[in-house]
Order: sequence, then structure tokens, then C-alpha cells
Amino acid sequence: MDVNDLVCDTLEEFLMECVGSKIEEVSELPKMLKDIYYLADKQELIEQTTGCEMIDIDDSFVEKCDLSGNEIHIQYKIDFILQTFTDSEAIWRVQGSAEVEFSIPDTSQADWSVFDDPDSDFFEQYEKYKTLVHFHQITYTDIECDTL
Repeated sequence: MDVNDLVCDTLEEFLMECVGSKIEEVSELPKMLKDIYYLADKQELIEQTTGCEMIDIDDSFVEKCDLSGNEIHIQYKIDFILQTFTDSEAIWRVQGSAEVEFSIPDTSQADWSVFDDPDSDFFEQYEKYKTLVHFHQITYTDIECDTL
């Protein structure tokens, strides 16, 4: 299978889920909000944040993918809306874009065809394969944040 077909077709949902889960990590908030200066008590509220949830993905796509050795290097772009929480209380709604660079093993190292099997449970396979994704860099752009 062609690398582009694998990444853009077979793994489309898997990659979106992996990138979305990474953006939902509370540890990403300081980097995401670093250039937002208008938020009151920003640092204190970041430290109190207990969770983030992706509430919408406006667009997501592979910008570029290359095979290098036994790895597929992927540049991915996603436009998102994220809700942040302290326990069950909503804090902020964050909207923006992320350019994400990461890699996955090639087909000689991992059987990615399970994501093309209609009889396969996506979330069961996702749990098995998500550890194979190695994030290298995330750059956040066009970030806007509203206090709730």
C-alpha cells in the first residue's frame, strides 16, 4: 500500500483521534495559551485545570507524509474548539489551529491494515496502536480563548 493512501485513507480516523487526544492533554495548555495575555488569572487557572475536551474539529488533514527508514513522518493540521474544566466546572473555550509533527512505524513494523477491516473494533485497535505514535512538535496558531 502506498504511504499516502495508508496515512490519508486507512489511518484518517486513527490519526485524528491521536492528535485530538494529544491536544486534550492538560499539559498542552501552557504552550497553547502562552501568547494569550488578556485572560485574568491565567497561570492559576491553568494549574487548577483538571481536564480538556475537544468539542469540535472544524477541519483536519495530513499536510505531508514521508517514509524515512522504518518510520512514516507526518505533518498534520487541525482546527479545533477545546473546552477546559476544573473538576466539572467549565473554565475556557479555546479555539485555534495546531500544526503537529509526529511519526508512526511503517507497515513492516506495524500491521495498520486492522484499521481497514470493517469487522475490527476501532476503539479496541486504537488503544493497542496509539502508543506507536511519537509526537515531535506541536505549534499552536490563531488561538482565541473565551472565559465561561
